[in-house]
Amino acid sequence: MTDSQRKRKLEGKKIKNLGILLPYLTVPFRWKSLKALCKYLIIVIRDFFFLQFSVKFGWKKIEVINVDHYLDKTIPFRPDKSDIYLDFIHFWIRPFTFILKRFGVKRAIPHCAEFLLAIANAYKEASRVYRFKMTTTTRPPPGKNKNLKVIHMLDPHFLCVPSLHIAVVILTWNFFNNVFQKEGMDNEEIQLYTDELRQGALEIAETVLYLKQHSVNCVPAALYMMLFIQPEIFTIQKGVDFINDLFMEADDIKPEEKETVISHINYMFERLLLEGCNEDDWAIPVQKWIIDYKREKENNRELSGSNSTDKDNR
Repeated sequence: MTDSQRKRKLEGKKIKNLGILLPYLTVPFRWKSLKALCKYLIIVIRDFFFLQFSVKFGWKKIEVINVDHYLDKTIPFRPDKSDIYLDFIHFWIRPFTFILKRFGVKRAIPHCAEFLLAIANAYKEASRVYRFKMTTTTRPPPGKNKNLKVIHMLDPHFLCVPSLHIAVVILTWNFFNNVFQKEGMDNEEIQLYTDELRQGALEIAETVLYLKQHSVNCVPAALYMMLFIQPEIFTIQKGVDFINDLFMEADDIKPEEKETVISHINYMFERLLLEGCNEDDWAIPVQKWIIDYKREKENNRELSGSNSTDKDNR
């Protein structure tokens, strides 16, 4: 099948409407992508699942720090968004389906393998912060929502900063945009599919905040990390634009509160960038921020307690 024929077969179709079966039937059965898949699975099991469950069950001792921010309360709890949250893995698998159909297996498999290695590296890099200090947020009870019950049961919720949800959707949008360009797709086609992936990335980023799986404090650290591990495809300007477009169409957050949330995330992102100018390792400014934030919260609690005592004495 020619390139133009493959293009015509996909005309009018969105990536999100493509299935996920084709990658499952293809990627594990090609040596190049199988090696990458195995590496990805090993790192995710070791540096994500086993790492936090080992702390939950007391096998490993790593301090867990709450990173909630008062601005989190301005974003309503939306259990109805749980389907979008659970679509996270399919979000980056469906582009595999697209490139397998658009370019053919021979051309697509190397890209699939490269992406698996890139996502594995994101998990590995993030775990360097998790092994230093783990972070969590306060999640409301799942209520009757079955999806949230499953999420809360399977996720110990100790790996919030940096947010891997944010990191992976950023990687997906930019990685496949780069693939489209490398494979010589025309500009209109590139724009169409890149815009779709970027919008999907924004929706998932908003959803982790709606579900209280992450705080506004978790977002900038992930963007900052991606600047260093994928500098060829992700830039500071892309990060700022992404932040500014969060909740753009949301009608459940007051405009002034939305502006404050965006300003805070931008401030945090800029702070990490400035502190990172003097560091060779991207993780050091993030680790410093976690320690500083813990100290700040403790000082605020002490001040609150002191003020309460003074009032009682009066």
